[in-house]
Amino acid sequence: MNKYITEYIDYHPVRTQRGLEILSGLIPWFIILFPFVGSFFIPNIIAYAIIAFNIYWLYRSSQTAINATVGYLNLKATGKIDWVYKLKTDPLTKTKFQKIINVVMIANVKEPLEILDRNVHSISKQNFPLKNIIVVLAMEERAKEIDEPKAKKLLRKYKNVFRDIIVTYHPLVGVETIGKHSNNAYAAKYIKNLLVDEFKTPIKNILMTTCDSDTVWPNQYFSLLTYKFLTSQKPYNSFFQAPLFMYNNLHRIPFLVRVPAIMGGIGYLAMLQKASGRVMNYSAYSESLFMLDEVGYWDLDVIPEDWHINLKSYFYLHGDLTVTPLWLPIHIDAAESTNRWKTYKNTYEQGKRWAWGVVDIPYVVKNFIKHTEIPLSEKLKKLSLALEWHFSWSSAWFLITLGATIPTILNPVFARTTLGYNLPRLSSFILTLCLIGILVIIVIDILLDPHKKNKFLALIHPLTYLQWLFLPVFGLLFGSLPGLESQTRLMFGKYLGYRVTEKKV
Repeated sequence: MNKYITEYIDYHPVRTQRGLEILSGLIPWFIILFPFVGSFFIPNIIAYAIIAFNIYWLYRSSQTAINATVGYLNLKATGKIDWVYKLKTDPLTKTKFQKIINVVMIANVKEPLEILDRNVHSISKQNFPLKNIIVVLAMEERAKEIDEPKAKKLLRKYKNVFRDIIVTYHPLVGVETIGKHSNNAYAAKYIKNLLVDEFKTPIKNILMTTCDSDTVWPNQYFSLLTYKFLTSQKPYNSFFQAPLFMYNNLHRIPFLVRVPAIMGGIGYLAMLQKASGRVMNYSAYSESLFMLDEVGYWDLDVIPEDWHINLKSYFYLHGDLTVTPLWLPIHIDAAESTNRWKTYKNTYEQGKRWAWGVVDIPYVVKNFIKHTEIPLSEKLKKLSLALEWHFSWSSAWFLITLGATIPTILNPVFARTTLGYNLPRLSSFILTLCLIGILVIIVIDILLDPHKKNKFLALIHPLTYLQWLFLPVFGLLFGSLPGLESQTRLMFGKYLGYRVTEKKV
């Protein structure tokens, strides 16, 4: 059966792709509308489904609280270690680390000079030998006239700081689409041609790190990265990922978008605790140039490059891929603009772009079927992660906020039954228990946020907790709605173009 399905996919690639795209958009709509329609015909089933989802959400909330707590403890423990000293003294690394070249690619287009300079400055403060670091300002040919003056200023400022600082201008050609994915691929291939082909640097000695312009690196990042790379059992089958927090400007943005930014950072901290098959790299991450070259770099026409390069590598390497956590905090910017309403719009558009990762679901499904050599249990980790992440993104708000009230409002007869009477009460009790997870997120955020100098005062301040009362509003406006728009666009073939998030200096 699997053989015939694979042959059908190969013989009808366009039809199969569009069918899976339509299905990826239909499923969240089915999940959202099912309680409304089903309440008239199968209210008991709807009620039990809602209770089951609430229990699942309680499990997910508890898991996030536990994993985030362990992640926070890992951050504190890792930050106390001198990783350069470890590199110099560990028998596994002391003769090897000086051969490692760390290349940092900063993909950018029309970004403010101050934002770029902040990124490069944080790299210049690394305790890893700077003569083993190469910075690549990966710019776009289409914006060369705007970006070249900024590149020249940065070259003058940092020309003697690193092993090298290089500027690339990515020309958009052929089937390429605009975005970080194609820019990364161009810059990485340029580095391979320069270092490996021209200067004969061993490709296995080159580590590639990609990031957005707003990234600010902890000063031990490249020391820790190099140590983990050299001590990894499979360094050429690994991504290396640190948790990211939007603390660069979190204190400036309106509270309506501050809470989702906090939840995103702490949630990702918790995700890094999971088994490797349930972790995906995101935004700023590292890998060997050898692995990148082997798997064929980033695809030139897939916008959500971070998850996709993980999935592409996973299937190319027959499932033999890990994501190694680096327990040091990277700081990035939350979406922000020149006024409140533009900031809301930017946050919505950023959420929509992130949710466009739903395009990976057809890719995962097709490769799930094709790669019979990968154990079913391992493939299910990737497939279930993609389905759970994207479909809960758009539909969870409706099930949590409205789910228990829908059957009782739409079906008065069911509301008078024992199950109908108890459904809202039981649902409310289960979801109230989820507040423990919210409390853990609040506490960890206070402990990690560098702008909260007086931690005790922040813990007892009423506004710390009052802003979370608007969580249903945040969840709808900046979670479910942009997610649902992206998935609906995919269903109708209205493909999303790349949009750079506006930065405020």
